[in-house]
Formats: sequence, C-alpha cells, structure tokens
Amino acid sequence: MFDLISISEAIKQSYASKGLLVDVRSEEAFKKGHLPMAVNIPFTDIMKEKFDIEADFNVEKEQPVFVYCDTGSTSILAARKLDSMGIHAYNVVGGIMFYKGYLEKEKNDLWTMVRTS
Repeated sequence: MFDLISISEAIKQSYASKGLLVDVRSEEAFKKGHLPMAVNIPFTDIMKEKFDIEADFNVEKEQPVFVYCDTGSTSILAARKLDSMGIHAYNVVGGIMFYKGYLEKEKNDLWTMVRTS
C-alpha cells in the first residue's frame, strides 16, 4: 500500500536525494508552476498499460517516489498504480494547493508575468 507524506517532507526528502518528486498534472499545468526539483509525468502516462517508470526515469524499486497534483486526489490514483508496479510510492497530501513557497516556471511564462508593457 502506498504511504502519505506532507508536501514539506516530500520536498525535504527530494532535496536530500532520497526520492523522486513527480508532478502528475498536465504538461501545461507543470509549465505554469511546479515544485522545485519535480519532474513531470502526467497522470495519463502513468495510467498507460505499458508505463515503465524504472526504465523511463531510472527509478529503482527501492527509491521512493513522491507524487503530487493540485489537491492530492489524482495523485492518490497515481500512487496506487505505482505501488501495484512495486514502486515505493507516497501521495503528497493536499497537493500543490498546500504549498506556499517558490514555484519553478518556464522562462517564457515567467517573463510574461513580470513584463510591465
């Protein structure tokens, strides 16, 4: 069974290189803002029958994977699927909505946000 983890603990574990932080939102949502150090693996990709996180993302079965979405509901399903594949998955409780820190963004989006004219 997958485990639950707070967003602050998931980030802390990722910074310590103790796991992979995965944003399961769409590529468009990811580009608009995601947690530092996160990789984007959309939920639709994870749910595909031939999805292989070990081969595609160099994840070992012992390596924890911390999955998040906007609110934590979609990531529950992703964590359940990863768990069924033998991956030690954690669902980030509350998703990115519980995060109040810095979000990484695509440079073009960031420039558009700060441009004054």
